[in-house]
Amino acid sequence: MTTIDANPAPDPAPAGAPDELDRDAIRKILAGADPALLLNCLVQLTGDVSLLDTFGGEAVQRPDPTRRLMPATVMPDADADAVIDRLSALLGGPDGRADRAPLPVPDLDLFRRMTELAVGDSVGPEFPPLLIEQAGFRLERQVVPVTRRPPASFDVAVIGAGMAGIHTAITAERRGFTCRVFERANDIGGTWRVNTYPGVAVDTPSLYYSFSYELNPDWTHFYPAGGQYQTYLRRVVDRHGLREKISFGTEVTGLRWDESVQRWQLTLRAADGTVSTTSAAAVVTAAGFLNRPSVPNVPGRTDFAGDQFHTAEWDERVPLAGRRVAVIGAGATALQVVPSLIDDVASLALFQRQPHWVLPKFSGEYEVPEAERWALRHVPFYHQWARLKAYWFMSDNLYPNIRADAEWMRDHPHSISPGNERVRQVCLKYIDEMFGDEPDLAAAMTPDFPPMGKRIIKDPGGYYAALRRDHARVVTAAIDRVVPEGIVTADGELIELDVIIWATGFTLDFLSPVEIIGRDGRKLSEEWDGGRAPSSYLGGTVPGFPNLFVTSGPNSSAGHGGGHNFMVESVVHYIMECLQLTVERGARSIEVTRRAHEEHNAEVDTVMAGTIWCNAPTAHTYYRDANGRPILPSPWRMVDFWAKLRAPVEDHFVLS
Repeated sequence: MTTIDANPAPDPAPAGAPDELDRDAIRKILAGADPALLLNCLVQLTGDVSLLDTFGGEAVQRPDPTRRLMPATVMPDADADAVIDRLSALLGGPDGRADRAPLPVPDLDLFRRMTELAVGDSVGPEFPPLLIEQAGFRLERQVVPVTRRPPASFDVAVIGAGMAGIHTAITAERRGFTCRVFERANDIGGTWRVNTYPGVAVDTPSLYYSFSYELNPDWTHFYPAGGQYQTYLRRVVDRHGLREKISFGTEVTGLRWDESVQRWQLTLRAADGTVSTTSAAAVVTAAGFLNRPSVPNVPGRTDFAGDQFHTAEWDERVPLAGRRVAVIGAGATALQVVPSLIDDVASLALFQRQPHWVLPKFSGEYEVPEAERWALRHVPFYHQWARLKAYWFMSDNLYPNIRADAEWMRDHPHSISPGNERVRQVCLKYIDEMFGDEPDLAAAMTPDFPPMGKRIIKDPGGYYAALRRDHARVVTAAIDRVVPEGIVTADGELIELDVIIWATGFTLDFLSPVEIIGRDGRKLSEEWDGGRAPSSYLGGTVPGFPNLFVTSGPNSSAGHGGGHNFMVESVVHYIMECLQLTVERGARSIEVTRRAHEEHNAEVDTVMAGTIWCNAPTAHTYYRDANGRPILPSPWRMVDFWAKLRAPVEDHFVLS
């Protein structure tokens, strides 16, 4: 089978480290980098803050017509040339350095000023403490005063070795906690291990989608394929010596709190079915909230005579070339799979229950330019500033897009705010560009709800184009049943097929595969059942379940921007602060109070009421539970959620 390469090989990056190139060569390379970021690097390398006044006063950010990932910095040519000349002199030789000490980590006031230069925007005083860590200038800071080291008996068990589990283990070890990781598969990676379908990639910019303390200058594309992330995670695991701490092929099937010893008893099942037990003082679940493939219970599904599989269980043995293929689902996975298959199949039918709003992928969002890659690797501090800029333009400046403006909504039935309408217009323009001559298809691809009502997705560069092909069709009629020959729709049409690919996502189940029994024999499944939506305190703790912390818990995902890495780092920081507080108080367990839990979730509901997820009822989204309550996204700005997670409020917990 031939597939589209999601990441075609870029041109080779400029060869040579700075000491292998002369100044002219360095100068030519840096001419293609971001001049505002270069100026910040020059200030840090020389310690000369006056350079900001000399060269930064007229720098502005303007939309880049070739690349919409971030705006481009525009600086007067003379200023940009002077910055590049001085930086080239520093990188290419010993002269040119000012007689001042370098500034590896600027103080917060200076950092705020430099950030405003980098992003071309005013930056509120609440942002620098977050940005200086997320950019990678310094490690996350411990807030609970540390006077005691964790005893060996206060050990931590981590469930899962994906991004969250890897980061938890690294942070726990750095904080002095003994840590073990249990992974049911035979490799690390989580999502990037499971999903190997053609075209799999990430829609978070690579400059940002990494750990803040493990920046990677080797991304070749703005949105690399999933395999590159798996490689990155393996490298991080090996760099930190984690493999010996991971029990592969070991599934945690049960957790039971033993009050007599104040420890969790873990039931483990090996790949061969052998069952064993172990214990830990604290447990951090890092299995994610979307960890089991979801296949609709369609009548007759098992009667199909052809081949079928879920995208998370991609079967390379099944031939697709020249065959009649159905893709069920029209979400992010389908957007990547469809263009990867369209050239090979005899026909492709996309079964779409509800269209998504789709953002176009602009021409500059493929390869990272040569100069940028060279600067990321060789110019001190450039990578941190580039990461900061990428974060800034995909985080809280997008928050207005999900906040409902009641006055606006009275006159605009298809959007909830001016910002939300701007997103809608970008998407509508793309639909018109691609399907303007096919009104029926354009109508089928136009959602009837405001943007962000369900997860907005980005065309990898060929999705809409693939659906225009003569041998492709979009089926909007509901599936009535599957028969041996194919699929029968609700209007009675039989669509004959050879292969059915279920691109239907994952079950949002929050730990349901694990039986978790807390204090007094209470089951977490019962706590989150019986008409009650899954809920937790600050995304991770539940009354009655001491020393249990849930990453990717209820209302702890950034729904308006950012990336999973941000929420993982924020929540794990909070978990470690809770554990350190327990150690400092000489306690053995920490448990959130019922009152704190209820008050927190009342606040969640109050703030959530003003978001898109409570004001777009026609959007079918896994962000809401069966009763309509949004249970996945956080309703706050990312900086506000981050601030809430700096340290536990001791009165909100019982330590014993």
